[in-house]
Amino acid sequence: MSQLQPLSQRAIFRFWYPLSATWLMMAAEGPLLTSLIARLDDPKHNLAAYGVATAIAMIIESPIIMMLSASIALVRDSASYHALRGFIIKLNIMVTVGMLLTLIPPIFNFIAFTLLNLSPEVGELMYGCLAAMVLWPAAIGFRRFWQGLLIRAHQTRKVAIGTVVRLLTMFLSAMFMVNYTTLHGTYIGGIALTVGVICESIATRIMAHETIIAIRNEPSHFTEAPLTNKYMISYYTPLALTSLIGMASMPIITFFIGRSPMSLESLAVLPIIESFVFIFRSVGFAYQEVGLALLGPRNEQNKPLRKFGVTVGLTTSGIYSLLVFTPLIHPVLSGLYGLSDELASFAVLPARIVVILPFLAISFAYLRSIMMNNRRNAIVTYSTMIEVGGMIALIFLTVTLFQPVGIIAAAIGLSFGRLGAQWFLLWMYRRVMPSRSE
Repeated sequence: MSQLQPLSQRAIFRFWYPLSATWLMMAAEGPLLTSLIARLDDPKHNLAAYGVATAIAMIIESPIIMMLSASIALVRDSASYHALRGFIIKLNIMVTVGMLLTLIPPIFNFIAFTLLNLSPEVGELMYGCLAAMVLWPAAIGFRRFWQGLLIRAHQTRKVAIGTVVRLLTMFLSAMFMVNYTTLHGTYIGGIALTVGVICESIATRIMAHETIIAIRNEPSHFTEAPLTNKYMISYYTPLALTSLIGMASMPIITFFIGRSPMSLESLAVLPIIESFVFIFRSVGFAYQEVGLALLGPRNEQNKPLRKFGVTVGLTTSGIYSLLVFTPLIHPVLSGLYGLSDELASFAVLPARIVVILPFLAISFAYLRSIMMNNRRNAIVTYSTMIEVGGMIALIFLTVTLFQPVGIIAAAIGLSFGRLGAQWFLLWMYRRVMPSRSE
């Protein structure tokens, strides 16, 4: 789009809402599985094991998270398509090997019992969940590559359809196991997650078939740089580091929680708080891809996209505040998530502390899209380093000086770490934008 024809708020909405719906549906899988686990035998140990196992799997998965953005930004023609496809295959092999390494007993014992200080009961359950999720990261890698092609072709509704497939197959497989097996809750959660993502990946590939044919038939043309392995490594490494550093935050949080008062209760509540706030943050996550697809080569659509993002951010934070600062929070935690009265009351304060995160999610995503659109990927990495570094420092100081319940220290660290990263991105935004709008 040119500067003379700025995007309307309606046009942005039409492009954004299928992607937002996708993230909202993905957010539903958290409450769905955790509420199921909470209603099965031994919910404290199973919820704790499920939360830790998924956090570790997400760390291993993290190098391929940014493949969606890379696919949108880099695939232009047949040559770039084949180059990036080869690159994602290599990444998928790497993350699968990473999952298998965690199952080697000496490595697993070090992570679970030495590093994270888990109890034998939680550790045993966690091992089974990790084993069930071996193929999960690679399936996500292929899915995000194909989703990027669909988004670039403005076929965002197909991305949402793929997520529907994911949720349905995840739910059906989980219910089958609940009714016809005697598996522990955390095992059911890990298997259901993996089945859902694999089915979604297959469905996305099928829906992207015509788009892929069109790209393959597109003759190679001049781009900013050829997609050699060297170029892709230089482009993608900062993005992979960003995801890796960001995902590493959860095991770090688990480390501190395991050494804080009421550690078992805190570990049980942690996946609940994560999944609840994720529902409201999720509509903002898609905005990074919206920005990359719509900004234009010289950020021509910055103003209308920024306005839309602020509106969505204020709306989501407002709705979240209405829930957590009123009596509505108790039926949500008890009814939706199936927590006992004890654990529900325990979760209220940390849920309130992270109230700023829904607004920051969309703001953070949009500012990162600005940096990536201007090939300033390293800035994205630096912002994540600031976030995680600030989070660790705050949690350490809070635990050391005040010795609060673990989940409270974690909520403080998550909120203020993200605020620090937000300040840095805003500062860089003011430096980058003038240079690109001249």
